[in-house]
Amino acid sequence: MKNFMLCLLNVALLVCGQLLFKLAVRNKEITTVSDAVSLLFSPYMISAIVLYVGTTFLWVYILTKVHLSYAYPIQALAFPLVVFFSFLLYNEDVPIQRWIGIGVIVLGAIIASR
Repeated sequence: MKNFMLCLLNVALLVCGQLLFKLAVRNKEITTVSDAVSLLFSPYMISAIVLYVGTTFLWVYILTKVHLSYAYPIQALAFPLVVFFSFLLYNEDVPIQRWIGIGVIVLGAIIASR
């Protein structure tokens, strides 16, 4: 159970990182090197990068405890969670076909982690 919870924590951190990346680039246009550098050093982008670095270390730790074939399907839960929170927080349009696909991913993750 502890390893499963670590995998879920990793998923949650990945989702937060993706949401921070989106927040960093929201309403921004990158047309020059200066724009890209400015974006790279924005607080949201720095936070997302730091979070991803930490998540990478957590992932490596998880892999010392469980088989990759067990942990990786759980990582797939990041995809539906990012879509759900993009819909909820950023009011992104999510068509029904995407929700069906999300359902398939969740079902697959449940089956694979048993």
